[in-house]
Amino acid sequence: MASGENLRQKLENDVNELAKSRRGNRLTALDLAIGRGIADADAGRLKPIGDVAARLEDKYGSRS
Repeated sequence: MASGENLRQKLENDVNELAKSRRGNRLTALDLAIGRGIADADAGRLKPIGDVAARLEDKYGSRS
């Protein structure tokens, strides 16, 4: 049977590996989203900032 110290070390290692894996998954998702945004911009799928701002102001109201 493993000692308490061995079990604590295994748990700590498992938690650290899980944290690294999740961090890597988030970075991968972010990289993919940035890539899609760049592809949209390259393909001309953009909206003028004034149009976007007006739509958001209509939806949420003015912040001033």
